[in-house]
This record gives sequence, C-alpha cells and structure tokens, in this order.
Amino acid sequence: MKREDLDCLPVECGVYVLKDGEGQVLYVGKAVNILKRVKSHFYRASSPLKEGMLEAVASVQYFVTGNEHEALLLEEELIKRFRPPYNLRLRDDKSYPYILFETRGDFPAVRFARKKTGGEGVYFGPFTDSRKTREGLKLLRSIFRLRGCTIPESSFPLRRPCIDFELGLCGAPCVGRMSRAEYQENFRKAVDFLNGKYEEIARWIEDEMWKAADALDFERAIYYREKLEALQKVATRYRLVLSQPEDIDFVEVVRDEEVALFVVLRVRQGRLIGSESFVASSLGWQSKEALLREFLEQIYLHAFHFPRRVCVAVEHLEVLRELSEFFPFTVTPPCSGEEEEMMFLALENAQRSLEAEVLRRKKRERASTELLRGLQNVLGLPSFPRLVEGVDISTFQGEEAVGVVVAFLDGVPYPKGYRRFVVKGEGHPDDFGMMREVLVRHFRRLQSGEGSLPDLLLLDGGRGQLNVALEVFRELGVSCPVLALAKEFEEIYLPERATPLALPPHSEVLQFLQRVRNEAHRFAVTFHRVRRNKKSFGSLLEEVEGIGPKRREKILAAFEDLRSLCEAEPEEVSRRLRIPREVVTRLKERLQEVYQHGLSGASSG
Repeated sequence: MKREDLDCLPVECGVYVLKDGEGQVLYVGKAVNILKRVKSHFYRASSPLKEGMLEAVASVQYFVTGNEHEALLLEEELIKRFRPPYNLRLRDDKSYPYILFETRGDFPAVRFARKKTGGEGVYFGPFTDSRKTREGLKLLRSIFRLRGCTIPESSFPLRRPCIDFELGLCGAPCVGRMSRAEYQENFRKAVDFLNGKYEEIARWIEDEMWKAADALDFERAIYYREKLEALQKVATRYRLVLSQPEDIDFVEVVRDEEVALFVVLRVRQGRLIGSESFVASSLGWQSKEALLREFLEQIYLHAFHFPRRVCVAVEHLEVLRELSEFFPFTVTPPCSGEEEEMMFLALENAQRSLEAEVLRRKKRERASTELLRGLQNVLGLPSFPRLVEGVDISTFQGEEAVGVVVAFLDGVPYPKGYRRFVVKGEGHPDDFGMMREVLVRHFRRLQSGEGSLPDLLLLDGGRGQLNVALEVFRELGVSCPVLALAKEFEEIYLPERATPLALPPHSEVLQFLQRVRNEAHRFAVTFHRVRRNKKSFGSLLEEVEGIGPKRREKILAAFEDLRSLCEAEPEEVSRRLRIPREVVTRLKERLQEVYQHGLSGASSG
C-alpha cells in the first residue's frame, strides 16, 4: 500500500475492509475516523494486527455510515459474510448476552439482547452466563419497574396492562400508571445500579419508603422496603476490593498453541461486581499486546457504558494506549498494591479457566473421535469421516425453491462449509429434480477445486433421493460415500443394501446423523423463508405511494422481513433511511394490514 492511497480515505465514521492482491478480505474494522484508524495500522511503531498481515494488504475498501451504530451493524454483517482470517473471533462466534437500555422514546425499555447490534441504546456486558443475566435483568426490573416489551409508544395508551405489571416487573406506563418523570428517574437509577452505585440507590429507595410512610401509604412503603432488602442482598455479594470508589476493568489473557483465554474483572465503585471469561483462537497472534488490543476493540463497543480505566499487565503498553484515541477510557498498568492484587487475581482466574478449557477440548476431541470411528464401523466407510455434508431442499408449492449444503467437521458444525443454492429449474420441479440440480452444482464446484470431497454425504430423504445422488455421481465421475436418512422411521438407506438400516434410537451414530439432517433442514427452511418473505415484502412496497425503486431498495436492504419493519418506530425508520415520515407511516399501515392476514405460509423441506 502506498501512502498516497491512504491519504484518499475519508475522515468520516464508517467501516473499512483490508484486502489482499486477489481481492480476498483479510480484516474488517470500524472507525470514528476511517483515515486516522487505517493509518494507525500502517504507520504506528507497533501494529495491532497479526504478524505478516500488513505485507499482504493490497487495497482498502471503505463504507461511510451515518453514525457509529450503523457502523457496528455493517461491521458485524461484513464479518459474518466474509469471515476474515485476521479478525479475532470468540469461540464458535458465540453471541454473548447483554442487557440493553434503549434510549428512544419517553418510556425506553430495558431488555435482554443476544447481539451487540440488537438496537440503539446503552449496552451492559457482554456476559457469559445467559441464565444469570436473565435473572439479574428480572431483579433489575422488579426494583425499578421498567418495561421490557417492544410495544411502540405510538400505541399508548393501551386498554389494560400486561402480565409484567401483575408480576411487579413493570410500572405500566402504557396505561398511565407511571408518569414520564417517574419512569425517567427510575431508568437513570437502574443505570446507576448496574454501575455499582448501590449505596446511592439504597438511600434513594429508603427515602421513598419513608415518604410513603409519612403519607400513610403503607402499601407503597412495604413495596419499597422489600426492594431495599433485595438491593442490600445484592450489595452484600460484591466485596470491596479498592479503597477508592473507582470504575476499572482488569483484563488478562493467557494462551497455549491453539487457545487464548481472556478474563475481565469488572470493578464498579470499588466493588468487584463480576468476572467474565472469553475463549478465542490464538493461532497466528505473535504478541500478548496484539491479542489484548483486538479483544478490547471487540468487547468495548461504542454503545457500551465504559469504565473510566482498563488495567492490563503488558511490556509494551503504548500499543494499547492508542485505544484511548478511539474509546473514552484510559489503558494503564496497575497503579497501586490493590490493583496489582486484582491483576494477579485476573491472571489466576485466566490460568485456571485455560486449564479447564484445555481439559474440555481434549474430552470433546476424544468423544468426537469415538463417535466418528463408530460411524465408520457401522456404515463400513472406507476412510475416517472427518468431513460430513448434509443436503436438503425447501420450497412451498414449487415457489422460491432452494437447496443447501451444511458441513460438519470433526463432529461439529463447520459454517465455512455451508452453501446455499437457488434452484433454477423452470416451472415447478419435483423434489428429485431439485435435489439433482443442487448436487450437480455442488459437486461441479468441488471438482473445480473450490473445496474437498466429503468423507460422507447425507441426504434428507429415502431411496429416491439416494438414487438421484448415485446417478449424479456416475455422470460426474465422483466417488463419495452417500446415504439417505428418512424422517418417518429414521431409516438409513445405503447403496449396497436392498433394505434400509435401522439403528436403535439411543445410538450415538443415529443421533449424529439426525443432527446433520436437522441442521440441513433448518438451514434450508430459513433460507427459503427469507427469500419468500423478501419477494412478498418487495411486491407490497410497490403498492405504497411515495416508494419508488431507490426507496424500495433501501428498505429491503435494511429490513429482512415484515415483522422487523412493523416493530420499528416510524421516526427511527424515517431518520435511518432518510424517507419522509408520512411515507413510512403509510407503509406501516399497509404492512400491518397484510401482517394481520398472514404473509408466510409453511415451508416444506
């Protein structure tokens, strides 16, 4: 890359994509200032990127977005689509849970969010225990009576409150039981609560309790007394670890040849309120500093409520201090004996977690080897079945027919090997014709060098689907073990057997084949529904006055289906897509009419 090429980059907020000479995506990143961020990769003394990557970068593509939230959405979509090798991915690309405080409207909701780009607002997390996160959210809502629903405020007032009001989880602003001022105060206090300001919140609740008692409103006073007791129980769980009421995250990482284990100790107002562990691949990362930087960039998103400081123990701190240019916190080494003790605690936790992860990994590998060895013996396969592929098709009355291939590597799903096909056969092809087309296209691609032949191919179906595959193999000159698994009696059809093979329901081999078959079915049905809903969605847009081809394209790119648009606020859609609010209102009214009568039928797979 030449410096003059980088000088042409914009200074706006957006997403940048680093590519090699063949156009392959190497790395995707987001930035408040694209020019400054990309230059930091190339011209800082210590690049945060993996060793050897900069030499491979031949071009930079960029996308300017309206704000940081849109950049987050686009970055996640591009990483999901291209799976760049130099982006640090946490184990299994797991979508960790968050608690999201929405920021729009007079009565913003507080809800569980599985994805960090689930909506605009302030995120707390990520957490690693979904059950505890939901329990904590329930406690939070019971104390501050905040709504967790997605009902738009434009629908207020409703005729009656929902069951959350009866359970004491919501103050029912939807029916006027809670004023805007009271709700907003509770909302702010809830944020303070998650930031560890327990003493301040306890004083506030106690004041409200005595106010209610002085007003002889004893029922309300009892309510506040119960909430105060619940809050005090929470506060006693979190020990005081710093003499000063500071907000600091202590981050440590340990690794072996394959796995990196990150630990984050969250300290708020001097109290240790949480410890989270994250697992990622360590392959290709040369330094601890580079690993930590990429990890910090990934978990400290712009939508987060940040600590004031992040404490790390590294030799070359300047690599991490550059993060202060992009995030509103400072990165420092431990500054006191107390902080050194916390870093030692983080290191101990990381080492123990890594040992446990290594043991779990070895156990999974042994179990997977035994399973696949059993599969090889039961089916009489010529080689060990490391790569197993499953094929299925999905359609609804012959419309929007699709086919998919899913891959399992070493007994677990391998998303890089997933493929989707739009069936191009004219008219209304039958199941056998669609299966034939998908198999021909898939194996021709493999023969051209775009992949490896599977050790076993599984078809969702019976003898007919198996015969189609054998015919395709003869035509293409392919040699590949194949079977068909029929749903009704879970019978396995093999080329060399006249009668199907029946395994007992508790057989691990049968259960593995069912997992492959069910994953192919899920993937096919999901793809089919997206295409069918897009088609129906697009035709409905043409009926609305004020929506031409360009606006139609914008809407289809922003919303996958009818439901997601129906649930969005008109003001948000108008601002986000720059479409007049009256046009959005007409569109939503038309779509809600259609939605009430049903848009999607059932899919067959």
